[in-house]
Amino acid sequence: MSTKPKRVFITNDMEGTTGVVDWSQVGSDQLEYEKYRKLMVGDLNAAIDGALASGVKEITISDSHGRMKNLHPWEVNEAATLIRGSPKPFSMMAGISDEFDAALFVGYHARRGTPNAVLCHTYTLGVIAVYINGIELGEFGLNAALAGHYGVPSIFISGDAAVATEAKALIPEIKTAVLKKGMGRYAAECIHPDKTGPIIRKMVSEALISYEEIEPFRLETPVKLQVELVSATSADAASILPYIERLDGRTVAAVFDDYPTAYRGLNGIFYLASGAERR
Repeated sequence: MSTKPKRVFITNDMEGTTGVVDWSQVGSDQLEYEKYRKLMVGDLNAAIDGALASGVKEITISDSHGRMKNLHPWEVNEAATLIRGSPKPFSMMAGISDEFDAALFVGYHARRGTPNAVLCHTYTLGVIAVYINGIELGEFGLNAALAGHYGVPSIFISGDAAVATEAKALIPEIKTAVLKKGMGRYAAECIHPDKTGPIIRKMVSEALISYEEIEPFRLETPVKLQVELVSATSADAASILPYIERLDGRTVAAVFDDYPTAYRGLNGIFYLASGAERR
C-alpha cells in the first residue's frame, strides 16, 4: 500500500512563471516586476493547493529568485513556511533535508544556450555552463541532485516547455506543468493565468499520488565539477578559492567528496565570479 506524502519542499524561481518573457519582468528594480511577482505568488499558491489536496501536512518553500525575497509572507498560503533572503549555504535549496518526502520545482527555466527557452541561463549571466561528472546541468539538475543526496525525489516542475524537456531527460517520470512555449529567449506563447493555476494544481496532485514511483536523482561521487565562465575576470576571482583548479582562461574545476560540499563550492564560485564582473 502506498503512503501519502506528509512533508513537501518547494523551490520557487521566477523566470518560468506564468507569462514571463523578459528580464524587465523579473528584476526587483524594474517597472513590470510587481505585476509578474504577483503571478509568481499565484503559481506558488496553486502548487500549495495541489499539495494540500493530496494530504500533505507540512510545506516548506525556498524563495529562489534573485535576492530571494520576492515572496511576501502574508501572500503565501498560511499552511506553508517560507525561507527568504540571501546569501545562504544551500541558496535555492535552503532548507532541504532528508525529512521531506518530495521536492517540487515552481517557476523554473532551462539552462543557458537551450533553444526556444524563455530567459534561459544557469544561475547567473556570468556562467556559460556547469558540468558535473562530465554532464551539463542547469539549475533544475543541480538542485534536484541536492534533493537526491538526501533521498528526496524531485517529482514536479512548472515552467516553459524547454525546462520540462530538460527535467524529463534526467527524471523521465517527473510531472510537468507547461505554462508557456518558448519562441526564442524573449518570446513565448503563454497560457492565460486563469488557466495555469488549475494546471499546476492538477499536476502537483498527480505527482504526489505517484511520488513513491520516482527515484531520487543522485550523482556519483567523487563529484567532478567544471564551470565555464563568461570571462577571464570571473575565472580570476573564482581561482581565489583554494579548491579551484584553473583549466583555461574562462574555465575552472574542482573535485569534492560529496555533493552538498560540491553544491556549496559551486555557489562560492558564483558569488565571487558575479562580484568580479561588477566593476
